[in-house]
Amino acid sequence: MSQAPIIEELNDPLISNAISIWEKGVFKERDGSMSDAIKYYREALKMYDQVEKVYKKKLHTEWLLYQKLEKLNLNEDDKMNSTGDSTNNEDEDESLLPCWIFEMLPNDILLRIVSHVVRLSGESWVNLSLSCTRFNDLCFHNSVPYKTFKDVIYPKQVYDDVLQTLNGENSIKNLEQILWDKNYELMIKQRPYIKFEGVYISVVNYLRYGSNVDGSSSLRNPVHMITYYRYYRFYEDGKVLRLLTTDEPTFVVKYFTRENHIKSSHLCSWKLYFDGETNYVTISRSNDKYAFEEKLIIRNQGHKRFQRLKWMESTVEDKEGNVSNCSLKNEKPFFFSRVISYAHEVAANPITTK
Repeated sequence: MSQAPIIEELNDPLISNAISIWEKGVFKERDGSMSDAIKYYREALKMYDQVEKVYKKKLHTEWLLYQKLEKLNLNEDDKMNSTGDSTNNEDEDESLLPCWIFEMLPNDILLRIVSHVVRLSGESWVNLSLSCTRFNDLCFHNSVPYKTFKDVIYPKQVYDDVLQTLNGENSIKNLEQILWDKNYELMIKQRPYIKFEGVYISVVNYLRYGSNVDGSSSLRNPVHMITYYRYYRFYEDGKVLRLLTTDEPTFVVKYFTRENHIKSSHLCSWKLYFDGETNYVTISRSNDKYAFEEKLIIRNQGHKRFQRLKWMESTVEDKEGNVSNCSLKNEKPFFFSRVISYAHEVAANPITTK
């Protein structure tokens, strides 16, 4: 495919400007803001009606260039390997030599290092396992790291002890012993938990049909794309910051702390219920007139463990004890997004095990 036509098209100021606006729409669509995305798409199409076609050509051309660059890099690497002298080969051989310090250390000492890294974060645990074969074996083929991770995440969970007792579960410790005993790897795979190193975000898009103005001759009613976001940020002390807004994550996440007192946010309480089969987290808040309660089930997102919160129910109770169910027709699941600044806050106060 010749690159000349697409380059000529992009040199046209009108087409180039239309492409820029179209790309803004693409970014908005990725963020879940469909109404803004549609606005940019329409603006770009009004400017140049073939903008989508040119945009696809641009992406294809960029992909072809990337492929060619990859081939060039591979060819250069082959030349370097074939023309390397004996000195370079010796350097390579030396770089492949094992680290004698680690070879000299017993597994007990290395497992202490692994445990310390696991307490920092799950991400650090994975990164350490990728450093060498021996650390990989110690990280994922030994029970110590799993036990350490278990001792870090589960004491931070706030369980609904009253409900557990009513349902015949004397304590979460007994349940842990019955279901998994000392199989900590299986426990981490099956026992749900709330994450604190980021924020749970739900993006809701739905269509709302309007009505024509008086005297309009149009046979079609206008359609509005409604987009809003729900945010949950959980804290280890049993509090959760809740926010319903039309603001995108770019403008919210950075400042989403309970210290900032964000407008329209609520500081709620949360509790986790788990009986071995059923699990859900309850988020509750109240005011002078009503008590609000939201229940969400903790689910996996593909291979990512306990990354998703799925709606179970949302209720409102008045002072007389009358309970009403809120409609969940348009609601979408929450997905966890790790935030580096949040993770640093959590890592600054690690739980040490005895």
